[in-house]
Amino acid sequence: MSRPRPPHPQPGPEGPASCSRTVTVQEPMGLHLRTGKAIVQTANRFQARIAIRNLDQDVGPVDAKSILQIMQLQARQGHRLELVAQGPDARPALEALAQIFAQPGEPAPPS
Repeated sequence: MSRPRPPHPQPGPEGPASCSRTVTVQEPMGLHLRTGKAIVQTANRFQARIAIRNLDQDVGPVDAKSILQIMQLQARQGHRLELVAQGPDARPALEALAQIFAQPGEPAPPS
């Protein structure tokens, strides 16, 4: 039996350990499983709670550490996604996730 996860951060006013960033989906196929897997693997390297919201479809926020939730975003090429992180490593988490969207076709490998 798994432990329930704490609620994910909500976009809005940022607290001291919270930050946000907007990225654009550049992949012609949109946010697909390979990119989703890279997002989940990257997000799971950090302690921060990370949420993603599709600003163009008004979907989310969803937990960036769950592939099933990420697929619910239905993000297509050109859609803007808001990444919101809360926690001690929120800023580096968002920087790592933004790299995935900056390199279309080649998701950043987990390190």
